[in-house]
Amino acid sequence: MIAKILIVALMIFIAFRLVFFVKNRVGISIKIKRHLAYMLPFVELFIWLGFVIWAARLIYLAQNYFTLIAAGSILLILSIPLYAILRDFVVGNILKIQNKVSEGVFIEIEEIKGRIKRAGYLRLDIEDDRGNINSIPYNNIRSKIISQNSTNQNLAKVVLRFSFPETTKVNYITPILKRQILNTPWAAVSQTPIIEKTISENGQLIIEVGAYTLDKLYGENIKNSVAELWASEDLKSS
Repeated sequence: MIAKILIVALMIFIAFRLVFFVKNRVGISIKIKRHLAYMLPFVELFIWLGFVIWAARLIYLAQNYFTLIAAGSILLILSIPLYAILRDFVVGNILKIQNKVSEGVFIEIEEIKGRIKRAGYLRLDIEDDRGNINSIPYNNIRSKIISQNSTNQNLAKVVLRFSFPETTKVNYITPILKRQILNTPWAAVSQTPIIEKTISENGQLIIEVGAYTLDKLYGENIKNSVAELWASEDLKSS
């Protein structure tokens, strides 16, 4: 009986991991992915609750009261951490339903701002323009003010890579670079470009910028247009 319960639990776990793996790999629209991001966790939660009820009933019908009491005692001991986990889980999915914590979107939560690297089950990972990641439990941001740029589900994100002399100051170059990108006819002005990464490489300052456009094919046009602007100012860009 115990082996049967463990096998079913393992099958449920593997099945949902495969579903999430396929969801992340299959080329579906951003809108559908956003809906699946909060629907699938709730489905998995209800499946696990059903599994617990089924397992408890199976143990009870087998009149294995010792195992039933032991399982109940473990659940009682774990009730407080389980409550905290469930609280973060529910708050996180409510925020996802409200489209406040979509992955890849620039967000500002009081003193913390950056791009959402990962919107997990229990916490939110926010990456700032220096590559630092802040991991915040959902319940900690429940009552905080959340600001984000307006989003358009039809927009596509492209990552553009620019290089400048290593002596160039990042704080000087990044606002100008963002402005030049927005001034191109292919970039969406409703979405502010995001500085994805800044690194020094082979004597060059490499800046990767996430820009939004109606079609990823426009990415090369944006990059070439900005490169021409910098070239006219005797700054190397590639």
